[in-house]
Amino acid sequence: MTSPPVNDEHRIDAALFRHLVDRSAIPLVGSGAASLLVGASLAGTAHQTLAFAWVAAVFLVIAIRVWLVRRCQARIARDGYRAAEAHRFAATTGLSGLIWGCAGLGVLNNASPESLVVIITSIQAMTMGGALTLAAFPVAFYAFSLPAMVPLIGALALKGDTTGTVLAIFSSIMFVLIARVAKEFNGSLRNAWQMTFERTDLLEALQQSHDRQANLANTDGLTGIANRRRFDDLLEREAVRLQRTGEPLSLLLMDVDHFKAYNDTYGHLAGDECLKRVAEVFQAMLSRRSDLAARYGGEEFAAILTETDHRGALQVAEQIRTGVEALGIAHRSAATAPHVTVSLGVVTLDGREPKTPAQAIALADRELYRAKREGRNRIAAWSGSGDIAETA
Repeated sequence: MTSPPVNDEHRIDAALFRHLVDRSAIPLVGSGAASLLVGASLAGTAHQTLAFAWVAAVFLVIAIRVWLVRRCQARIARDGYRAAEAHRFAATTGLSGLIWGCAGLGVLNNASPESLVVIITSIQAMTMGGALTLAAFPVAFYAFSLPAMVPLIGALALKGDTTGTVLAIFSSIMFVLIARVAKEFNGSLRNAWQMTFERTDLLEALQQSHDRQANLANTDGLTGIANRRRFDDLLEREAVRLQRTGEPLSLLLMDVDHFKAYNDTYGHLAGDECLKRVAEVFQAMLSRRSDLAARYGGEEFAAILTETDHRGALQVAEQIRTGVEALGIAHRSAATAPHVTVSLGVVTLDGREPKTPAQAIALADRELYRAKREGRNRIAAWSGSGDIAETA
């Protein structure tokens, strides 16, 4: 497998460090249990007092490390992963290594063969366990294993007898093998996390691509606001909600007055720029996230105003009309005014007389053309009560 990029290395290191911290209880429990076995093997011997003091020291170190683990977890939750601090925390496993190294020196005290077996086996078992629990972060593994194993190997070699020498050689070989296992285990964990991040990144990229495609499919390419498809989809959902809740729903249809004449006079590029500026105003006047502004087609725009009554819809429509007028886009070919204006049709539904989306659009379209027929640059409206209103 190829080497991961630098930022992936940082993510992998952070994940492995969390692996170490979250599983800190396992070696601590193992250390406590193994120390009790060593203490029990020396009970009733001349070394009993020293053994019990050593067991107490082991549990003191365990308590210190539990405090350090909780402190580190709190810092990770607050500040995230920091490499320097992670290495400092990992090095604190050396406290446990040192206390087990002291047990290794105990083989020089003429311990009984049974006690000797328990001490050697416990230290080797703790080191082997470290290969599985501490090797996620190599600093932690070596901070524990070196001070735990080296004193044992040295003490066995210094005994000066054949048995001690053989055990020292055997322990050295075992330590090398354990270190090899720890290295391979660390490599396996790193590869696993690398594949996890690659898969996560791929899924995120696919989701972002899907979101972009979905956004493009629902966005008008010229103006950047919603398109007809998105408008129709939302109107279908809002029509269903209207029948369920009875909350008012208002629709606006807007047409740029004399737009064909504008294109003929100023050209299609200028026409496109005009539509963009009108769309900006149209969008800006719809301040709620639940409302939708869309380009309906050509120079026509449409809006959905959720939970908006007739009066509120007329206010929004008037703000749009005056906002477009305030742009002051010159239009010398218009019969209505020397600048670009718009006409709007407004429909408010209250659910008392169910209307399909198509019927609602037809009503709004009817009002739009009434506004144009009666002079343009005005609003014509229909409410659920059937009353007709108009604003010039």
